[in-house]
Amino acid sequence: MASLTFELEQFSKGYFLAWIVTTQCWNKVEVTLKVGNTEYFHASKTNRNTGLQVLTQDSRDHNSSETPILTISVPESAQLKQSTTSGAINDLRARKVGYVYDFCIEDQNDEDFNDVYINIVGWAKKG
Repeated sequence: MASLTFELEQFSKGYFLAWIVTTQCWNKVEVTLKVGNTEYFHASKTNRNTGLQVLTQDSRDHNSSETPILTISVPESAQLKQSTTSGAINDLRARKVGYVYDFCIEDQNDEDFNDVYINIVGWAKKG
């Protein structure tokens, strides 16, 4: 089993988080976002369909001072590779008002990095 874990340390207590998890890989996939003992989401792909599938999309308030931990697991893969993009969302005065993480995961050897895609965004203010 191959897995990757990421610490999303830019999401401070009080942030409003939103996410989408998609896949188009043949393998089964598990994606979890946890904060301490609280699971924000768990998404799984259990079929062999290679068409683009949305596994989950949702949002919630992040009311913990603990760091969110993202884990991606592919039981049938020996190694996962990632291409990660992240950055601040800034207002007109260049002050940080949020942060976004994008994860493009490769579960085999074709190097297309489209097997699992995860976008998680957080804003300091909700609404």
